[in-house]
Amino acid sequence: MPDLELPCVQCKEIFLYNEKEQMLNYQRNLAQPQRCPKCRSKKAATGENAPSRFEIVCDHCGKHDSVPFQPKAGRSVLCKECYQSSRSRSRHA
Repeated sequence: MPDLELPCVQCKEIFLYNEKEQMLNYQRNLAQPQRCPKCRSKKAATGENAPSRFEIVCDHCGKHDSVPFQPKAGRSVLCKECYQSSRSRSRHA
């Protein structure tokens, strides 16, 4: 099977549907994709099976952010940047 160039139904960009993907979809009895990989991942992130996000206010800097877990009362919660900086500090300590 040759590689195919397909137009994305969402962003209209041309994307490559390679031989390996074609074989996998054939084996699984799936149709060829209609969206490019970027649009597929965006759709998956906003779909009904996407993980829930919870709005928080960072206890360190006060920034509004969202986290993939339900914050518990009495436990501090950090935004992504503060969490990453605290992890990097603890690794180098």
